[in-house]
Amino acid sequence: MAAAGDSLARLKLRWNAAVGELPAGKIHAAASSTMEMRRKKLKNPASATGVFGSVAIPFKALPSAASWQRVYPSIERAEFAKCADDRDCAPRGIALSHLVQEIKAKPFLQKLDAINRAVNRSVTYMSDRANYRRLDVWATPMQIIDRGRGDCEDYAILKMAALNAAGVPLTSMSVVVLQDQSRSLFHAVLAVSTTKGHYILDNLHDRVMKDTALPNYLPLYSLSGQRSWIHGKERDDSMVAALAPLPRDVAPGEGFKAASGHGIANQRTTAN
Repeated sequence: MAAAGDSLARLKLRWNAAVGELPAGKIHAAASSTMEMRRKKLKNPASATGVFGSVAIPFKALPSAASWQRVYPSIERAEFAKCADDRDCAPRGIALSHLVQEIKAKPFLQKLDAINRAVNRSVTYMSDRANYRRLDVWATPMQIIDRGRGDCEDYAILKMAALNAAGVPLTSMSVVVLQDQSRSLFHAVLAVSTTKGHYILDNLHDRVMKDTALPNYLPLYSLSGQRSWIHGKERDDSMVAALAPLPRDVAPGEGFKAASGHGIANQRTTAN
């Protein structure tokens, strides 16, 4: 139990630093949930396997939680689908709406491939700093279509809305905020989880890939509907520890520079 207690203390300290002082009950509840998952692992191995080889720990006090809750109802309604009969919609919205109708009866992986390619090609990458003059903005699907510009989480949001309209359950999809360690950037992708693994739809790749093909991606947290998680990995046999410290001002599309021996420094750059 001492090892578990030490790991829990480390996890609590990391999250206090990331999101401010939190009630201890929230940390203990998350840890208890994870330990219960660990006990069930032998019976159901997939239940303890999160995206990018992590363990997903239910947690609500996330940096982007408020932005997500504002945007999610628009994803659920798939408002852009109305563009099929609305001449006031931008051409990219009309084309995406028609594509959704065309692929509804297609096999699952063909749906993922078609939407990933279509959104990547119809939205021009632009950082939130340039697009909105703010560090981090989570736009609704219609806002993304109207502007035709967005950063990485905007691609993920629009893909989630389009796939939902094409028949992919929202419960299987999540927006994953992560560190791209190869580029020293915060990034966001759409993950679609199945019994055969997690499929990643990324604005950097037209090809849909399994998460196992992207070892440079380090998940920080993910959001799906009313649920959200931090991501950790197992240490020893008793506890889950956070994969990386989480800065309070994580903004997908913004860069970070690792300070030697000290994790992430809040020195920012911007890139696709």
